[in-house]
Amino acid sequence: MPILRAFVAGISFASVLFASPWVPIVGAGILAVRFRAWEILILGALIDLLYVPPGGFFGIPIPATLVAFILLLGLEPFRKKLLL
Repeated sequence: MPILRAFVAGISFASVLFASPWVPIVGAGILAVRFRAWEILILGALIDLLYVPPGGFFGIPIPATLVAFILLLGLEPFRKKLLL
């Protein structure tokens, strides 16, 4: 694992507990644009386990994991263009 990827992933996971909510989103975005980072799905699951109420938000049971999955697949074209 490259040093940059490990650093950004570590910051993202630590910020789930200790920072404001936008920091893990920015970290996940950086990881999704630069790498095929499947760890953002784990990050989303961690956010869901820690902060989402049992019923979910507006009936969606795992919103952060779904957003991480959409972010991972949605930024695929940008990653391909940036890495050329």
